[in-house]
Amino acid sequence: MVQPMMRPAFSYRNTAAGYSQEKGSKLCIELGQFHVGLTISDPLGTETVAFDLYSSKQKINSAFLQAVLSSELIAGIDFSDVVMVHNQKEMALVPSVFYAQHLDKVILETIHGDLVDLILSSDDVHQWELHNVYGTADSMFSMIAEIYPQVRQVQYMSACLRSIFRSLREDINQRLKLYILPSCINVVVLKEEKLQIAQSFYYETTEDIIYSVLNVADKYRLNVNDVLVEVSGLIETESVTWKELKKYFLNMALEPCSLASPEAQTIDLPSHYFTPFFLVPQCV
Repeated sequence: MVQPMMRPAFSYRNTAAGYSQEKGSKLCIELGQFHVGLTISDPLGTETVAFDLYSSKQKINSAFLQAVLSSELIAGIDFSDVVMVHNQKEMALVPSVFYAQHLDKVILETIHGDLVDLILSSDDVHQWELHNVYGTADSMFSMIAEIYPQVRQVQYMSACLRSIFRSLREDINQRLKLYILPSCINVVVLKEEKLQIAQSFYYETTEDIIYSVLNVADKYRLNVNDVLVEVSGLIETESVTWKELKKYFLNMALEPCSLASPEAQTIDLPSHYFTPFFLVPQCV
């Protein structure tokens, strides 16, 4: 049974956009474990036209996805490009020198099990000499492909790593990036411009987030006095999570989204809320 029309958790509308959808537009459908995001942009992803985030307390299922795909935001638009963004746990980063496509299934099943039928794919993240192997539930991908036969796939962490590569700075020795999403944080650690880890951690409480971040910091021997911690996504500076992180890390900053113009928003939300979502269209 199809769910009734749902309301997004929050939205963005760029009413000041100089871009016309008549020229063709890109749709990114971000499929998380507990959220689905819809982003419409120009073909290059440099101007975001609209965004809706739908979140759930339960794991996303086919009925939830079908209801989101019925959204008025995307109804009737002939998109020139459609990207399904995989933002779930079924992924693994493999050094390119060791990568072999015929081992994709073995790698994912060894790490994540074989209980779900997956559509396998991989991204060549050449900037870091990595291949990102991942799998999308067959039922989910087929539902999107039925509506948008031109759909292609990318893994969320691939887009993150491409975006980070563009912003590398030699004067930052240690860097910890936190993208806070519904029930999930994506964590990336760099030391001397070398990638140490890029991984997702699921959470239910503030304590879960703090434990995961401190565990990563300890494992990779980050100096809590010096490491630059860049935080974006669903967090407020008055929240318990932010205040707890500040107890351990001295150099913390919110990472604003340059594409989220305050003049264009139809709701009053800080731009760092949109950073994890708007980086994807630019990098796929």
